[in-house]
Amino acid sequence: MQAKTNRNKKETMHFKKAVHFHNKVIFIFLLTIFAQKTAAQPATSALQPMEKIYQQTLELIKQKTDQKVFNPKIEVRKLSERLQLPQCEHPVSLEDRAPDKFFGRMTFEAACSTPSWKVYITAVVDGDLPAVITTKVILKQAVIKSEDVELVYLPYRKIRKGTLVQLDSAIGMRAKRGIAANSQLSVQQLQPPYLVFKGNRVKIVSQIGSIQVRSVGTALESGTLNQQITVKNDSSEKEIKGIVIAPNTVSVY
Repeated sequence: MQAKTNRNKKETMHFKKAVHFHNKVIFIFLLTIFAQKTAAQPATSALQPMEKIYQQTLELIKQKTDQKVFNPKIEVRKLSERLQLPQCEHPVSLEDRAPDKFFGRMTFEAACSTPSWKVYITAVVDGDLPAVITTKVILKQAVIKSEDVELVYLPYRKIRKGTLVQLDSAIGMRAKRGIAANSQLSVQQLQPPYLVFKGNRVKIVSQIGSIQVRSVGTALESGTLNQQITVKNDSSEKEIKGIVIAPNTVSVY
């Protein structure tokens, strides 16, 4: 009986030791996993401050749109706050993916060499552009004068393709067709001005070797610079072809 009791005590002690050892192994295993996870996660102080990248993007857009966009409205869209990047050991490089684009949605590539990572920052730019508009009705073939047009600034989304942005590009040109008042003026609506008008007296210049001969004639049709028109020599009464080279001047070869 005594032997059986001693055997039970020994078995109980062995069982307790086994349980203690098992618990110790589990504790060490869990501690190892926790240490690995902790090591894998960058410390808060070692994270890349994203606000610096956003500010860098904003400054780049301001430089890009300067003197090209008026009253600009710039929105740099932030990435998810869950994104955590290790701090870059060198200045973050920023590349504009569409350097010739000044309005709408833009994409910038922010990259780090050490440690290596890359993210894409998007931004939206809105603003105004200059546009030449008519101040009154312009009739077909009418020559546009300074009082017929003005320069205004409109939201870029309302600017039609081909709209003129400088008054000098419109003044002196002819309207291909009638144009309503308060209309954006485009290059497709205009023609070069006539330098010679039908029925007007013109100088006829011809070159014979090194000698230049000048005579007087009458334009039988209107013409723009470098356009070929028909004129009549008033002395010979002959109709000849010539190229408009200056106001009321035609060159004959």
